[in-house]
Amino acid sequence: MDELTPVMGDGQHVGPRMEFAPLAVLALAGGEPAGGQMVSFFVDDPEGTGTDFHGGSPVRVTTASDGTGTTDVPLIAGEAPGTVEVKVIAEGARISISLHVSGQPDESGGTSPL
Repeated sequence: MDELTPVMGDGQHVGPRMEFAPLAVLALAGGEPAGGQMVSFFVDDPEGTGTDFHGGSPVRVTTASDGTGTTDVPLIAGEAPGTVEVKVIAEGARISISLHVSGQPDESGGTSPL
């Protein structure tokens, strides 16, 4: 596998304690969808928002036959505002997905309040 591309979830903004929508990537090998590949999603929270996957990071998924890998564990925004990076790593490829926790509850970005 030589390429990962974000296809869903990049750039989300949610309020504190809100759930982000699932994150999804497309894995390619030689320009073709790479099914059956292990993809790991790691939360990098240098601004201390408290954001993490339910049960902790990393979350590992296997790509479908069309090359997509989608998180199946809720990603919950922390209490503090700031930017969070989710590092996505698979054999031979890596990308970052940027997410944002706003300073107040925002019903527009997340899927449900907790």
